[in-house]
Amino acid sequence: MNTILLLLFSVQLLPHCLGNLIDVAAKEGECEGSVTLYEGSEETVVTEDENVKVTVEKVKLVGCGCFTLHAKKGGRGRSYFLGRRGEYSGEDIGWSKVRSVRRVECESRA
Repeated sequence: MNTILLLLFSVQLLPHCLGNLIDVAAKEGECEGSVTLYEGSEETVVTEDENVKVTVEKVKLVGCGCFTLHAKKGGRGRSYFLGRRGEYSGEDIGWSKVRSVRRVECESRA
């Protein structure tokens, strides 16, 4: 009796488990990350290469992927590599005026 119940329970769970495995495999190649620049109560969210004009108090990297912050437009000037999720302060970065953000390959800086 216990064996039959266990078998029925396993058969009912199997489609759910397989469905989740397929979803994870399909999404594995995707990489969605973003950088949020905080200036007072203002938030600027960047997901791709973008010129900005923000005096940052805090920067937050979420999701996957790596980014660089730049002191000048167009990815020029002093740069700071963001390779780990989490928060960074202006002191961590070394300056506060960010003028551009670039998405970069993580392997190029690893």
